[in-house]
Amino acid sequence: MLARLVSLRRSAPLRRSPPPQRKVPVRRKRSRPRRGPDRSPEYLAWIRTLSCVICWRERAGSTVIEAAHTNVLGRRGMGQKTSDFSAIPLCGAHHRESPDSYHVLGENGFSRKHGIDLKALVLALQKQFQQQS
Repeated sequence: MLARLVSLRRSAPLRRSPPPQRKVPVRRKRSRPRRGPDRSPEYLAWIRTLSCVICWRERAGSTVIEAAHTNVLGRRGMGQKTSDFSAIPLCGAHHRESPDSYHVLGENGFSRKHGIDLKALVLALQKQFQQQS
């Protein structure tokens, strides 16, 4: 058995000092809610149940319908998507993958290539969702 050469007790008690000052100020709660585009997970879920507006493919085994955000209801902020209420249903190919997809052609090129009026389509989808709810 090992014996201690020095006792574990301090010869003088530790002095109590105040806690250190915070270097980072505590954030106050916002008085007004943060501004930004409208978000609606219910609307996006409903959009994903529809068929693609270009090829009319429906959600099936390997086909996934995606909610593609458009800029037709107004521009977006830097680093932000537009409002969820501006989304349209597109299959993965017409949203991002094929040469004639929304992200490859851009909004104007996509609407010209496929001959669709995106603003009218978005407004019709919103109206249909409101009637359903």
